[in-house]
Amino acid sequence: MGAKTKKAAKKSKAEAAAAAAPAKPGIDSTVSVIVAVWAIILGSVALIKLPEFFQRNGEFGTFEETVGPPKTSPPLQQTPRNVEAEERALQQKKIRESLPIFEPIDTDYSCNSETLLQFMHADDVPGMHLFCVEQKDERTRTLSVYKNLKGKLKKDPTPENKFSASHIAEMEVWTWESFHMALNATLTLPLMEETQRQGWALFTPTGDRILSEDTEQTAENDKVVVETLPKLGMFLLMEGGQWVWPGVHRGFKRTIALDDNNNATLETLSLEPLVLSVEGFLTVEECDLIQEKAAPKMKYSSVTLMDKDKGRPSSDFRTSQSTFLNSRGGPELKAIDDRTASLVRIPRMHQEYAQVLKYEKDEKYDTHLDYFDPAMYQNDARTLQTIQNGRRNRMATVFWYLTDVEEGGETVFPRSGGKPHPEENNVSYGGCDDGLKVKPQRGKVIIFYSMTADGVVDPFSLHGACPVKQGTKWAANKWIWNEAMNYLKE
Repeated sequence: MGAKTKKAAKKSKAEAAAAAAPAKPGIDSTVSVIVAVWAIILGSVALIKLPEFFQRNGEFGTFEETVGPPKTSPPLQQTPRNVEAEERALQQKKIRESLPIFEPIDTDYSCNSETLLQFMHADDVPGMHLFCVEQKDERTRTLSVYKNLKGKLKKDPTPENKFSASHIAEMEVWTWESFHMALNATLTLPLMEETQRQGWALFTPTGDRILSEDTEQTAENDKVVVETLPKLGMFLLMEGGQWVWPGVHRGFKRTIALDDNNNATLETLSLEPLVLSVEGFLTVEECDLIQEKAAPKMKYSSVTLMDKDKGRPSSDFRTSQSTFLNSRGGPELKAIDDRTASLVRIPRMHQEYAQVLKYEKDEKYDTHLDYFDPAMYQNDARTLQTIQNGRRNRMATVFWYLTDVEEGGETVFPRSGGKPHPEENNVSYGGCDDGLKVKPQRGKVIIFYSMTADGVVDPFSLHGACPVKQGTKWAANKWIWNEAMNYLKE
């Protein structure tokens, strides 16, 4: 048999054997069987689990069960106890529970828009701050601060209060010491011993003194803090230590009670410098009495010269006549002193003697400042000693008009409104052309402040007496210091 014939015979036998052997399942058919079995198993599990799932999670729950043994969450790690913090919290709780309970009180002043409008300014008033006390709960009171009396509006104002406080502090312990610390923290007040200024002081909204920086802590003063201030509901702090009437805005009027059972209405003429006007402060009889007592003593005025003006005659600056009246000259004069003290809310012992002035035709007083700038009196030991190198000074002038004047004789404030210093101080040659001018009116007084509420001298208080053009001008003034002086006796 040939080779090809043998190969063909072998191939035929192999094919026959393969056809006769039993068939073996392939890989594809095996996978199909496995998938089908698992589908049956999973379907059975789902049917068993679904009723339990809906009962537990609700009809629209999310099925998150998995086949197999239930998953177990890892054991929660317990946060270690902070024994120290727990003890501190417990101690604070005991302290709070031991604090006195604040009884609700009806305050004298409510910090609502109507009341705040009597004090808020469009611009900052340095050194003048308003506080409101309100009760949060039986053991906490809040202290709201309106710094520099700036009337900032709330983002969402309410009819009750449209102004936004610059700081709010919660206080549970009310003593003079804790209150003192809260004031310094909220305002960062300069310490009295670190400056040349007087210490700050607290006042009622009508200018009555309450406490000051150097007030000692006593049970009586603690009572003031615990009872008086919350009862007020509102009070003011003056960094300069003396009361200054808030001007609010030009044209603002405020009626106040005086100690002699009369009232006075203050009208704001200027905010910078602060100038207030009061009509009818003196009676016709009082105006006549002052002139009568002063007339025999009148002589041409002198001035305290700055270093740069030494050697010049006083008449270069001032051509009026003047004299000083001591209130010991009669009860009527003392009564005017007392009324003046009541008007400015500064004790009588801060006043100098009344200076009475007389201006005839063309007489005047060039623009000047009533306070003493230490830098301008370095060669004047007496003046430096009087002002204690700047720690004390004239802070306000109450100027009395004793007659009407037909023409001229106005009091001029050339820097009113923040204007620059005038090129000419001589009121006879342009010094009366610009600024606020107040016309003399019998019985009227003006108050102008030479120091701002923070105890700093105010160069904008520059003022002068314009020449009288027709008639005679009689006037008088009271200089008031930021500290008690030795001019007047009780």
